[in-house]
Amino acid sequence: MNKPSLAARRAELIERCAEQRTGLGYELQSLRPSNALGHPLAGYVAGHKKMVLGALGATLALALVRRKRLLAATGSAMSAWRMAQGALALLARLRPRARQ
Repeated sequence: MNKPSLAARRAELIERCAEQRTGLGYELQSLRPSNALGHPLAGYVAGHKKMVLGALGATLALALVRRKRLLAATGSAMSAWRMAQGALALLARLRPRARQ
C-alpha cells in the first residue's frame, strides 16, 4: 500500500480548505438581507436605511413648506449653526489641555 507523502497530503488539504472557504463565502453572501431582495436598488436601500429615509424626509419637507417659510427656516438654521461653531471653538479654548 502506497501512502501519499506528507507534502502531497498537505497540498490536498490546502486545496480542499480553499474550496470550502470559497463555497462558504458564496453561501454567506447569499444570506445577507440586501442580497436576498434581488434588485440592486432594494439592496442599496436596505443597506442605507437612515440616509434614504433622511433624504425622503427632507424632500417631503421641501415639497410641503412654502418658500417664504423655507427661507426663514434656512436663515434660522444658519444662525444656529454659526452660534454652535462659536460655542464649540470657545469650549475648545477653555478645555484644559492634556499633559504630554
